[in-house]
Amino acid sequence: MKTFFTLLIACLMSSCMMPFLPVGPQNPVADVAVPMQLRAGTPHVMASINGQGAIPLLLDTGATLSVFEPDVATRCGLLPSGGRRLQIRGVHGTAGASQAVMSTMDLGQWHATNVRCLVRGISSFRPSGLGSAILGMDHLRRHCSFLTIDYQRNTVELGFSNTFQPTRGGVTRTPLRWVNGMPVIRVSSGGISWDAVVDSGSTWGIVIDQSTAARLGHAHDGMGMGEGLILSGVGGSVRADQVGARTIQVPAATLCGETHPGATLYVMPGPKRVGSRFWQGTRLTVDFRSNVLWLER
Repeated sequence: MKTFFTLLIACLMSSCMMPFLPVGPQNPVADVAVPMQLRAGTPHVMASINGQGAIPLLLDTGATLSVFEPDVATRCGLLPSGGRRLQIRGVHGTAGASQAVMSTMDLGQWHATNVRCLVRGISSFRPSGLGSAILGMDHLRRHCSFLTIDYQRNTVELGFSNTFQPTRGGVTRTPLRWVNGMPVIRVSSGGISWDAVVDSGSTWGIVIDQSTAARLGHAHDGMGMGEGLILSGVGGSVRADQVGARTIQVPAATLCGETHPGATLYVMPGPKRVGSRFWQGTRLTVDFRSNVLWLER
């Protein structure tokens, strides 16, 4: 059965906040660059948790906190930190999780301490282990000045003391907002506009929900994504045909200061988002200081 990995974590429910943890000096003076590997089209970086061997982390701008599957948490020595269990909300529903803390996280030359995270209560279906360890935005937003995901050169850059400066031509600069700890931009097509999460953890491109498709005049048409396609995420796994997942064509879609004629939009469950398929071939930067999304081609 054909399987794809899609958005894992949409947001941490705002009513369940984890306690603030004091942190000591941990930020390098210089920016940190690390190799990146695309797995199922999504960016992964290698990091060591609690001094254990390096594991691949899905670098997910669409996740508020870092999240681990129970077996990975055990291997990394992650223990529950106490407090009430939380509910994390994703594409296909909600799932329970325990609060935990990474005592240390080594990502390249960055030695971070007391990194808040969540451990899933029950293991879920993960094709080839994809998404079993997710690096969310919370700690990066606290300590980094910017995050660059270079889909052309397969590198990730973390800024600390420096302000982001574009290095290539064809640069666009788009304001972004933070909603439930996730970066959000505006997307439009045919005079209809909507908020979309900048979601590197999603395999897909421009994803909309059924109500937005109806507003665009595509309530029922489009091309189905096939009975054999499995969509996996928080809340379980579903067949694409069971949830009406399909693709539609629009005359044009505008985002990040660019208009894309004949754009393909994916009608799927979950929040409206722009996934890694759209960002392929670009250098994407989330500027934490100025709340700007930079796109270099």
